[in-house]
Amino acid sequence: WQDYVPTVFDNFSANVVVDGNTVNLGLWDTAGQEDYNRLRPLSYRGADVFLLAFSLISKASYENVSKKVTV
Repeated sequence: WQDYVPTVFDNFSANVVVDGNTVNLGLWDTAGQEDYNRLRPLSYRGADVFLLAFSLISKASYENVSKKVTV
């Protein structure tokens, strides 16, 4: 954990088949650092779904979600 280097806007894209339909699945890691607070909401536009990730062993991590996400 001391060697952890945070990611900054990493992304992954793949075409997947769901119920016979090809769907483009794009995953964007939008970074939690405060420097990116203004850029983060730009990645929500046009999204059908978004996932929130936080530590299950850190209450501060969970509480930080409401500070980072504005919809």
